Amino acid sequence: MKALLAQTALAFLLAITAPRAEAARLVIWMVGDDKTPQVMRPAVQAYRARHPGVTVEVRDVPWADAMTKYSAALASQRGPDLITGSTSYAIALGAKGALVDLAEAAPDLASQLTRHANPGALRALHRADGRLFGAPFDMHVQLQYYRSDLVHAAPADWAGFLATAQALHARGHGVAQQWGNTSWLGFYPYLRQAGGTVYDAGCTRAVIDSPAAVSALTYYARLYRELNAPTDGWPDADGGLASGRYGLMQSGTWLLSRMDMVHKGLAGKWAAAALPAGPTGRRTAVLGGTVLAITRFSPQRALALDFMRTVYQPDVTRRMAEAALAHGGMWLPSGRQDQIAHLPLPYRDALLTQLADAEGPPPCPTWMRQDYLLTRAVQRVVLAGGDPQAELRQAAAVMNRALEAQR
Repeated sequence: MKALLAQTALAFLLAITAPRAEAARLVIWMVGDDKTPQVMRPAVQAYRARHPGVTVEVRDVPWADAMTKYSAALASQRGPDLITGSTSYAIALGAKGALVDLAEAAPDLASQLTRHANPGALRALHRADGRLFGAPFDMHVQLQYYRSDLVHAAPADWAGFLATAQALHARGHGVAQQWGNTSWLGFYPYLRQAGGTVYDAGCTRAVIDSPAAVSALTYYARLYRELNAPTDGWPDADGGLASGRYGLMQSGTWLLSRMDMVHKGLAGKWAAAALPAGPTGRRTAVLGGTVLAITRFSPQRALALDFMRTVYQPDVTRRMAEAALAHGGMWLPSGRQDQIAHLPLPYRDALLTQLADAEGPPPCPTWMRQDYLLTRAVQRVVLAGGDPQAELRQAAAVMNRALEAQR
């Protein structure tokens, strides 16, 4: 009996002093403000229902700090299991070996994205070698917004836009571009509408000085020279629409959910439409947004992959979008574009039309280091009266020298 009691006491002592195995934990860093993690809440709830023993921690990372924090995590091999960031972040970090290639690690998820993701968002992520260092997460595109009491219908093409803008100007109303004004981002839709691109298909050469690109920049400059559109980086275009200062403007899709909320006097007096078509007949808009990716140093890679599969379940994705709307925000799921048709959004048909013709930034690792060259060329033409062909030729030459130097 004494021996049995001694063994029992020893077992109890070992049980209370032995180190406990840590519960599995996933850490997610999301770019944005402190409200951003709320978007992920429905996915966390759905995931915890399947994995009750896994803790999921979602943190916000300000855009200004994101690349610094992600690079530091890469250097130390410690940090989050999943991250969100811009498409360019995914391309750059993937090229450094920091992110999991979904095409290799999760072909089922990659196949699902091929079926359901926005095509432009997926093209912006797919490298020329087929690797996929992230999944489209959310997106925004440009739309035309106009005063429906001042403009009978949205302009259908470039010529129609100029004619409508000139008629508005004669009546004391201007036009404005809000997103990416006088930068590469603002110029990019016109470039694609004219049939131009930044690089060739293999990301081996800059072709920003093509005839299509020159035509696009020539037209883009007319919007400022002839229509006196504001040139500051972020004009109060929606406020100007409300006051009547502007009768027509271009901005992002986030205004669909907040226009009536922020500008109550504008209710019933505005409308939205897809962008005017360029010479090719296309209405291509720039596609912005974020990507969801898994870090290569994550010790919970299998759990992280399963979390991604949860995010892209249709019911979960829809609840995430609805949660954003409930808080007065806008989260358009680029990985499950099929769910947007179920959302209670104004001018949803115009949104879906534009999303069918939208392109993200070039999927080239060098783009983040070269985008300023295109912005500089655009601004020299728009702000300083430079020659479009000469400025684009100079930008292409600098870009190609850098490309050749790194080969």
